[in-house]
Amino acid sequence: MRLVDAHCHLASLNQIIPVEVLLKEAKEAGITHFLSSALSKEEIAFHRQHSLPGVLFSAGIHPHYAGCDLELEDIEGVCAEHCVWAVGEIGLDRYGKDIEKQIKLFSQQLELAKHYQLPVVLHIVGYQQQAYELLKHYPLKYLVHGYAGSLEGYRLLSRLNSYFTIGERILRPDKHNLLQEMINDKRYLLETDITRDYVLPGEHNPLLRLVDVFEQVQKQCRVDAEEILTTQYENFIELTQGKL
Repeated sequence: MRLVDAHCHLASLNQIIPVEVLLKEAKEAGITHFLSSALSKEEIAFHRQHSLPGVLFSAGIHPHYAGCDLELEDIEGVCAEHCVWAVGEIGLDRYGKDIEKQIKLFSQQLELAKHYQLPVVLHIVGYQQQAYELLKHYPLKYLVHGYAGSLEGYRLLSRLNSYFTIGERILRPDKHNLLQEMINDKRYLLETDITRDYVLPGEHNPLLRLVDVFEQVQKQCRVDAEEILTTQYENFIELTQGKL
């Protein structure tokens, strides 16, 4: 297999479990590439200091995560140094405070992505229309991480040059129509979204959850395993421009 975990937080996970060993075991299980998101100065430093096989990282100021201590100069720094494959995860979140402040920060980071011609990893919870009205002015590639909103919101964001990750939150029965449309559109990748906070008691290797996501998609959508493998890997190459 050649599976890609298109959204995870390896630097966060490394704070409780050394990820080098986990990555080796994941590769043996067929998970060969990872797109890791850094949301703090410490996490950026980790990725700068560790060249992990098969791993690319992005960085961004999250709209609603208390542990995010990044500032615009941090994001511009990693862009200018060509450390990151994308800017993000950034976006809008209905659970966050001060939507006007969120929009301003979102816009500023989109400007950086435009200037450095980088893709953007999006975190959109609610506010799909507001996000779209802003994003349509930026002809960039987008990876919409963990989208589990309405079909209408999905179709709106699909008007952009967007790809979407499939993870546990849209494997629920009430999200089947959304999952099936993503599969039909073939603009998907798979994700775990694993962080240190999501590791279960006694869980040996949380990176292996991606294999379960892969198998659940096959089962729920009755799609051939090889088709999923090919689609998600080709989308990964297109998004990252073959940087690995």
